[in-house]
Amino acid sequence: MKKILVLLSLAGSVAMAQGNVYEFRAGWDLYNRAKDTDKEYKIRKDVLKTGPEVSFEYRRELTNNFDLGAGLSYKYNNLTDKKVEVNKNNTDVSMKGLHSVPIYGTARYNFRNDSAVTPYVKANLGFAVNSGKVQFQKINTPGVDETAEMKFKHGFYYGVGAGIEYNNFVADLSYNTNTLRAKYNYSYNDAAGNKLETSSKDTLNHRMLTLSVGYSLKN
Repeated sequence: MKKILVLLSLAGSVAMAQGNVYEFRAGWDLYNRAKDTDKEYKIRKDVLKTGPEVSFEYRRELTNNFDLGAGLSYKYNNLTDKKVEVNKNNTDVSMKGLHSVPIYGTARYNFRNDSAVTPYVKANLGFAVNSGKVQFQKINTPGVDETAEMKFKHGFYYGVGAGIEYNNFVADLSYNTNTLRAKYNYSYNDAAGNKLETSSKDTLNHRMLTLSVGYSLKN
């Protein structure tokens, strides 16, 4: 009988340890920057604004301390032309904010203890679907057809973070990088009136420090 009780106790512990976790979070950037490795191309900090983020994660409790799963986020950062120094009489500036949808795998280690507060650390690795555009176009200039454009494309996504959980409520601080691809297109007409086009690609490392709060459902 004693052995049966021990086995039942162990089975119950395993069932609890291997539960499902569904976590919903919402957050906001405390800091964000976007520039390439050589710092040749970048989006100025007064142009790229901090923004909101919402996330959903599913994790499996593989042990009492370790969770493994996947997540999906939506993030938006507004781009403003108010600080862009151009002559508005002959240059039109059009900006569409940066939309990002990171899809990632996640791992979390929970520091279980005797209190109701559980600290944890986490790491994410995945891919981000990005969209957005910045465009400059010459206007009110007869004989001149000149356009410069930068479009945001997809890239890798990774990050680390730390937080606490209390009665299924969570709060964490994470540092994430979205290696978004930027495609530059430039078109203009030469002295003979012929239209010429050039293009190039680069990677902008969009780095963010994000504070999030949320709630976990477990079964």
